[in-house]
Amino acid sequence: MLRALVLMLAVLAGVKVWTQERLYRDGARDALLLAYRDRAIAACQMSAPDSPAGRASVAPASLPLWTRPSSVSLSIGRSSAPVSIWEINNELWPARFKHPHVVLTSKDHLPYEVCEYDVIEGRAYLTQL
Repeated sequence: MLRALVLMLAVLAGVKVWTQERLYRDGARDALLLAYRDRAIAACQMSAPDSPAGRASVAPASLPLWTRPSSVSLSIGRSSAPVSIWEINNELWPARFKHPHVVLTSKDHLPYEVCEYDVIEGRAYLTQL
C-alpha cells in the first residue's frame, strides 16, 4: 500500500514538472514570435530578390509575399549555415546551433521559399526547399 502511494506521488511530481516545462516553453515561444514576427517580415521583405538590396533577375510574379507567410515558427539555429557540430571554433557556429530564428515559409510557388530571421543578428537569410 505504501509502495503504491509513493509510486503515485512520483508520477504526479513528474507530471507536474513536465506540465510546468511545457507551459514555460510554449509561453516563451509565443512571446518571441509576438516580439519578433514583424521584424522578421520586414527583414525578409528587404532581403527579397526584387528589393533594391537583392537580385533583380527573378520575375516578380514568382516571388513570395512575406507579409502573408504560410507558416511562422521558431527554431534554434539556422539550418542553412554550413557548419558541423564539431567545428566549435567556426565563427558561424553560434548562428547554426545557438541563436533563435523566426522561420517564415511561403508555399505560394514551387520551390518553397524559406526565410530564417536571426533574432540575435537581426538579419534574414533566404533559402529554398
